[in-house]
Amino acid sequence: MGRPRSFDESTILDKALEVFWSRGFEGTSIQDLVDATGLGRASLYGAFGDKQQLFEKVIAHYIARADAAMRQGKGDATVGAALTRIVRTWVDSACPRTGPRGCFLSQSGISADPATPFAREVLASTLQRAEKALEALIRSGQTAGEIAADRDPRKAARLLVVLQQGLVTSARAGWGRSQLQAAADEAVAQLLGRGS
Repeated sequence: MGRPRSFDESTILDKALEVFWSRGFEGTSIQDLVDATGLGRASLYGAFGDKQQLFEKVIAHYIARADAAMRQGKGDATVGAALTRIVRTWVDSACPRTGPRGCFLSQSGISADPATPFAREVLASTLQRAEKALEALIRSGQTAGEIAADRDPRKAARLLVVLQQGLVTSARAGWGRSQLQAAADEAVAQLLGRGS
């Protein structure tokens, strides 16, 4: 019988995420991961596999956190409130206190080396899932009378997904939180028929 783990897997994945996020897959060495996580090489390999396997687990961990943030909208009083909270979460993610980094998944998928096609595939499927979730939310808004019935929910959801990716890119290009927040709020206001 193996020894029980003496570390919290989620904490280790968070630490590995920070390294991959700042250095990218190719720029991250096993020693970087050992230093960041505090685990020895044997423990790291034993618990997570090689660098590629750890990277895949980090991406899955990141997606689980993002999905949890999307699910929180079910408690919002209105669809408009849910959409506002979602886009503000996107701005917060694009503009953390440590400076703009953008979305880890987008960064990993767009810059994916041919050796790491997993990241690109996961990015594509995650964007599709986000589009479907937003489409369902928009349909709910139409049913509740918050969003015009003649608006195409799929196109509107796709526009919001593109907005999210644009927030990431704009943050990395130096746009500030107030600029991004104003753009995100305007997008929601336009969708709700309250735009300027």
